[in-house]
Amino acid sequence: MEYWNNPKLTFTQTVLPYSVDVDPIIESLHNGEHCLFYQPRMDKHLIDYKPTVQDQCDFMNSGNIWCDRYRIATIVKLNIFVNDIKRQGIVKPVLLFYAGGDRYGINTGENRMRAIERIPSVTHLESFISTHRDYESKFTHLLKIENFEQFVKICNTPAGTNYLFTFTDKDAPYGIFWYEYDSELTRAVTPGYQWCEDVMQEYLKSNPNLVFTPDWFDKKIDWASLDKSNS
Repeated sequence: MEYWNNPKLTFTQTVLPYSVDVDPIIESLHNGEHCLFYQPRMDKHLIDYKPTVQDQCDFMNSGNIWCDRYRIATIVKLNIFVNDIKRQGIVKPVLLFYAGGDRYGINTGENRMRAIERIPSVTHLESFISTHRDYESKFTHLLKIENFEQFVKICNTPAGTNYLFTFTDKDAPYGIFWYEYDSELTRAVTPGYQWCEDVMQEYLKSNPNLVFTPDWFDKKIDWASLDKSNS
């Protein structure tokens, strides 16, 4: 996670292509040190991620959860994600990185990985793969993404959509650390940290003896009804 504190840069999708000197995808390639590919069907079993659904249950059962607001948010969102993915599928491609070997890492989409633990029918994911030029030959069968125009076309977003990127640097094993974009399809499943903490507090007041298990994430919980800020 050494690149997490790098700037989050905003780029707005335009009708005309970005010029080469300001194109975020070109910037992420660091003068040819890195490559970006599109894999429309990535086998989920090749992707490493932590924490797993069981890890999240262990955390919630530990009795010391309020020290980590971010993790509470991921747990509330995961419950929402599971039911949302069952309804409309996965909307956004995940962002993977490859640094050699047989496995892939993930920096954007970990909660989606946890969600599909609970949905065995989802076996493959639409993915971007960021890697070093040394591994380019491994991906010659995939579409190589060389500019922002290609990237947004895959994401199927309209002009005016705001994208956020965090890049690594030229010495890193891959070029893009993280990305996100606005989408009406996912807005309802990405609440803020404070909201997640507040509704989880209300939920646990009503369920003080709850022991979290993986199947808890399958439950349809009306989180909005636990929001007391508008009452």
